[in-house]
Amino acid sequence: MKPTTVTQQQMIADFYKEYQVKLVNFAVARLGNWQEAEDLVQDVFVKLMTYDGIINKTTIRSFVFTITNHEVMNILRRRACRHKVEENVAYEQELQHCAVERVVEYHDTLRMVNYCVDQLTPSCAKVYRLTLFDGKCAGEIAKELNVSKRTVESQLLTSRKKVRMMLQAI
Repeated sequence: MKPTTVTQQQMIADFYKEYQVKLVNFAVARLGNWQEAEDLVQDVFVKLMTYDGIINKTTIRSFVFTITNHEVMNILRRRACRHKVEENVAYEQELQHCAVERVVEYHDTLRMVNYCVDQLTPSCAKVYRLTLFDGKCAGEIAKELNVSKRTVESQLLTSRKKVRMMLQAI
């Protein structure tokens, strides 16, 4: 970018003196922050001073307000984007925290269930573990242990009742 001519620079300086406060108010109304609006207006005039196009008295007002409006919109977009990122980070942290809590709860529950199963008779404990941890049905367990399906169902019923009662007592 090449600097503007001396006459354009004088016109921009005069315009700055006359409209700087109005432009800051314009920006404050949209941004809600006086310091940020002043910085924005200052940046607009710096851009204007290095603008390599022709600027004249009839177009400078609309030109400067348009640039200011675009800069305001850029700031608002950055704010919205930053806000979204912050929300996403907070959400991710919450998810990680919840996941850790779930893992801890799972291990606590598993520890309590294992403790309760250890209190059962060996045959009931074996049937209960095969059902709960291996996902086997009564027929599969009966074949594996060489007992009747009805025996497995009876042991499973007994072990479930006992485990339920022990877990409620904890």
